[in-house]
This record gives sequence, structure tokens and C-alpha cells, in this order.
Amino acid sequence: MKQILYIMAILLAIIIAMIVLFFRHDEINEFQIAIRLLAAFFLLVFGIYGLYAELLFKKLRMSGKTNNLCVEASYLIQKRGILSKALLFPFLKIKSSNSLIISFFGALAWVVIALIIFHRFFKS
Repeated sequence: MKQILYIMAILLAIIIAMIVLFFRHDEINEFQIAIRLLAAFFLLVFGIYGLYAELLFKKLRMSGKTNNLCVEASYLIQKRGILSKALLFPFLKIKSSNSLIISFFGALAWVVIALIIFHRFFKS
């Protein structure tokens, strides 16, 4: 059931981004474009992290490691390298076995990072 939610979030993010960038670009101002694209970015990251968390937890359950899924998941991510640590940091910091919590706070963290980058480099 959660996988359907994550897939719908990804599809909604793509639809929002396409509408903003291709169809309604001339009708709205830059601030509204940025807000809508950040919402699409949040939904996209939420869906991707959720699907990855479900896949990772399913793989851990199949291997018999069901005692502490968040610790096992962070161990697997740490073994994969520095890029994996940078992109999948919510799995290392958020100690939960619930994919909804990991994907929500992971997406929220990436939106905050995007806002900091936008504020730093695109001051107006």
C-alpha cells in the first residue's frame, strides 16, 4: 500500500513540474514558480526515498535481519561509499523502521538544503 503512495507522489511531482515549466510559465511570477517546483521536488524525493526504504527493508527482512532494520540499513549504506552516504543520509540519521517517516524527513531535509542553496546563490 505504501508503494502506491510513493509512486503517486513521484507521478504528481512530474505532473506539477511539467505544468509549471511548460504550460503555466508565463502566467505566474518567479516566486510562485519556485514554490511549486519545491513542492514537486519534495514529492519526488519523498517518493524515491520511500520506494528505496521499502526495497531496502524488504531485502533485510528476506535475509532474516529483522531485529533492528534502521541499524542494518545504515550499515548497508555506509558500505556503499561516499556518494551513497551523501545522497541517502536520512537513512543514517533517522532511526526509524517506518519508510513514511524516513521519506518525509529526508524530503524535508533536501527541501531545506535546496532553499539554503537558492538563498545563497540566487539572492535578489
